Amino acid sequence: MVSTRHGALCRRSVHTQTEYPLKNAAVQVTGCRECQSLFLPSAGGRDAACVRCEQVDDLIRMVAELKEEVERLRAIRECEREIDFWSNSLQGLKERYRGETPQMGVDTLPSRRRAEGGDLGAEEKWKQVPARHRRRCPPLPTPPSQVPLQNRFEALENERSTETEEEVESVPRRTPRVRRSTPHIRTASTKNERRVIVVGDSVLRGTEGPICRPDPTRREVCCLPGARVRDIAKKVKHLVRPTDYYPLLVFQAGSDEVAKRSPKAIKRDFRDLGRQLRGSGAQVVFASVLPIGGMEAERCAVRINSWLRDWCDRHNFGFFDHGKVYATPGLMAPDGMGLSRRGVRILGQELAGLIDRALN
Repeated sequence: MVSTRHGALCRRSVHTQTEYPLKNAAVQVTGCRECQSLFLPSAGGRDAACVRCEQVDDLIRMVAELKEEVERLRAIRECEREIDFWSNSLQGLKERYRGETPQMGVDTLPSRRRAEGGDLGAEEKWKQVPARHRRRCPPLPTPPSQVPLQNRFEALENERSTETEEEVESVPRRTPRVRRSTPHIRTASTKNERRVIVVGDSVLRGTEGPICRPDPTRREVCCLPGARVRDIAKKVKHLVRPTDYYPLLVFQAGSDEVAKRSPKAIKRDFRDLGRQLRGSGAQVVFASVLPIGGMEAERCAVRINSWLRDWCDRHNFGFFDHGKVYATPGLMAPDGMGLSRRGVRILGQELAGLIDRALN
């Protein structure tokens, strides 16, 4: 009995010893160097990358190879395009050369063709050929004796020509239209005291004092109420004398017609006036058109002044811009059809300052 119990205890203890290692057993894993993910180690025990990283490396390698192939194909395509371009250009030049070269049976480039075809052997030598004498042209045959010719209908032709001349003379002839040249203003080249002439429409009424007070004998204001630019062009040739030396002409025009006429007609009149003044030997200054006549006149004046500035620059005329000074309240008349007393005084002072700067 005692032995049996001892054997049972030994078996139980042995069983217990074999169970302990099973409970404490663990699985050994390692980490990837690239993505830091866990995976089972290989049989060899080497530290390798995971399958996912290997696939990514293969894909990157394939993409790099594809990029290299694409670059190579692009380079080949560019070379083919350049070759096609030069071949087409050479073909066009060849056709053009063939069209310009006279069609002759003689080869124009014998030496080149021999070199390309190999006609001239290595052992052969060039031979000197004596110059050929020019053939003399055979003398032209003597012309045959002239046969006298006679027209039986010569008398009838003379009668017809006489009748035609009479009909042409009976038709009234039109006199060609002669284009009238624009009269130009002439001034003297002898140095003398300069005259100042200010010409304009009704806005100049009352500006004589500020303008002419510094030198009444040499300054003149010509106010033409209601006058257009073309009326001023007719008047100015009577104001400038041939004995004047380098006079100063100031034009304040266009204000009376800016609300009545189109900008196109006013520009045409300014061009005619400029042709008359060009080459006259006078210093010409055009002042900007004042917007007198309401909102529509103001818009038209802005367009004309913008054109007038560029036109004066192109033709070496002076341009004086009033700006928006007369948009200030109190400078225009209550009805908007003229300047107030204060506006006239400011206009006179502006033109007087312009004259002083031009003379000095």
